[in-house]
Amino acid sequence: MKKTPVLVCGMVRVWVVAAAVLTTVALASGCGPSSPGVGGPEASSEHVSAHLRYSGYTSVDYKDFSKQSTFVAMRDGIRLAVDVFLPANGLRSGAFPTIFIFTPYGRSHIHPQMKWTERIALRASRGIWGPVFDYSLKYDVRLFLSHGYAVVAADMRGTGASFGTQFPFTPILADDGKAMVDWIASQPWSNGRVGMTGQSYLGWIQLMVAARRPKSLVCIMPEMIAFEGFTEGVRPGGIDAIAWIERYSRYLQDLNLNRFAADGSLLPTTPVADEDGDGDLVDEIPLMKDGSFLNDGPPRYADGKTHRNLYYEATREHMTDVLFNSFARKTAPYFDSVSTGAAGGVRFVDGSPGYDLPEIIASGIPVYNVGGWFDGFTKGTTKLYATMQGKTAARLSIAPRFHFSPFITQPYVDYLHYDGDYAKQISAERLRFFDFYLKGIRNGFDAEPPVNIYVVNAGWRAEHEWPLTRQVVTPFYMSSGNLSPSPGDDGADSYEVDFTQRSSYGKNQANRWLMMSTPDALMDRTLSDKRCLIYQTPVLDRDMEVTGHPVADIWVASDRADGDFFVYLTDVDESGRSLYVTEGQLRAGWAKTYPGDDQVLGKLHVRPDLPWHGYQESEYVRNLLADGKVVELRFDLMPTAWSFRKGHRLRIAVAGADAGNFEMNPYLCSGNRPGDCPRTTISIKHTRAWPSRVELPVIPSTR
Repeated sequence: MKKTPVLVCGMVRVWVVAAAVLTTVALASGCGPSSPGVGGPEASSEHVSAHLRYSGYTSVDYKDFSKQSTFVAMRDGIRLAVDVFLPANGLRSGAFPTIFIFTPYGRSHIHPQMKWTERIALRASRGIWGPVFDYSLKYDVRLFLSHGYAVVAADMRGTGASFGTQFPFTPILADDGKAMVDWIASQPWSNGRVGMTGQSYLGWIQLMVAARRPKSLVCIMPEMIAFEGFTEGVRPGGIDAIAWIERYSRYLQDLNLNRFAADGSLLPTTPVADEDGDGDLVDEIPLMKDGSFLNDGPPRYADGKTHRNLYYEATREHMTDVLFNSFARKTAPYFDSVSTGAAGGVRFVDGSPGYDLPEIIASGIPVYNVGGWFDGFTKGTTKLYATMQGKTAARLSIAPRFHFSPFITQPYVDYLHYDGDYAKQISAERLRFFDFYLKGIRNGFDAEPPVNIYVVNAGWRAEHEWPLTRQVVTPFYMSSGNLSPSPGDDGADSYEVDFTQRSSYGKNQANRWLMMSTPDALMDRTLSDKRCLIYQTPVLDRDMEVTGHPVADIWVASDRADGDFFVYLTDVDESGRSLYVTEGQLRAGWAKTYPGDDQVLGKLHVRPDLPWHGYQESEYVRNLLADGKVVELRFDLMPTAWSFRKGHRLRIAVAGADAGNFEMNPYLCSGNRPGDCPRTTISIKHTRAWPSRVELPVIPSTR
């Protein structure tokens, strides 16, 4: 293998960040393992092993690493592109436990037009040369290598530099994952013990591979992933998350076709083979026109040499990949939809980790679920843990972070006065987890409470279960602008829907649903709330913690036959600023509830018990609100852990649209612009018969 020096400090964020959306290829900042920084595992004689803290049990034993790129053939002959990183210049050589990363986002990226001046500047500022940016630049990968782990990163079929085609989130990818685990275990540099890590799609594949029970897969650490694909990944509350679906679909297609943007917002995947043997991988990429080399005619190369065209031929095969939005929005509008055409026979449950939980539990593979309170998949993270807790070795950790950034954003670091560097802290936690299961280091990991949650305004706290058994589900009734534990006067509150209401925050107008970006400011709803119907509590005379799954139970009527309903829970401070806490939504036609176990076709009992609305084609009721009919809408909000401070208020804001983020109701509006919707007035009832309320999981004070 070719010897590659360990990179001392710095992570590339200049070009690669945009090319690494939704994936742990998003390279976190920080220095190398020789100087792990705040929260990282430090060389110390003191033994410390606790959540996000680790020292003394392990040490930096390897100063270098080697890298080899190769193809690995699957059972059907499809070749996957693979990078293998091995520790070097250390205590010993030979067989290592292995961390496996399986990705659709590129196991490595390359800048095909990077100038020598830019490479020199990058070397001076970041300690690296480019133009190749691979997983060895990632902080936790360097950490694993320096502590004696092999690391393998592979492109999924139909992506990167691998051959084949794919339909995203389908079972064949899990079959490939199992084959890769088996291949790793058969290599002379492997000791036969494999763990997996990664977030989002990279978290999904871990669970799906574990369900195949490869004998060498010892443990997995999936982060930021859904339980089921319909409501959590595509249609929350049965409403198309149009911005997310379309942007993500375009992004996947651009990556799969190895497109390039001169501003670095897109980088092609690095080729596997140096076909002409000149030591340069850039010239393995055909010449591009308008950012693509998949133009008419045979490929042409900058060096003018004859190539076997491996990279070109692999990428051409990706042209028949099934687009994510073609299934998510076009051919599968219901939970029970079955795809046709190239992806024939695929259902939402076939790509849902929750559906495979019985097999995952039976495998006995320990699962460490990691999430974020502002992630689009937070409910999935908690449902995965809650459903498997007590049945297998499962753990849960949730930080105050979003989906994309592998760290807590600076506005929330400042607001929370967060102590430490979360990106490095969670890397230490990964090392602690893998040390225990892959190396057998007795660091006490198994003796700790299995749940760690960050309670906003209160900090990290260990728990023994999720949801918390000591929660007191407390109804707060809506009445004439008030939110109270006691019902108010009988009546109704009318609201003319403002279809311009938008749950987007900061200058970049991001939110929890646009998981390819992160708000660059606190999620301040002060102005957005003015476009909603508002209910709020009196000023709190003591702190009140809400931790768990809030549920809205509202009785509604409308002068239209259909409608969408969005409910936001916010924290209003003494100045009147309203900060986003969580939200939920439901299309009125999905009002009826069904057994929650239906989302896994009855394979096991899904926990926690939350409203499930079926979402099957036969279950949607058109014109449910016609003729002024009063309808009960009971639906859950995303789980949260938030301490509302003394002097603050809790606020519920009710809206009828989320412009640009979710589709406008097609049975009400002619398109997806606010102006495409007719004037609509809804009514929230608050009577003894129709007690509109939000049920909050309040945690009793221990003071």
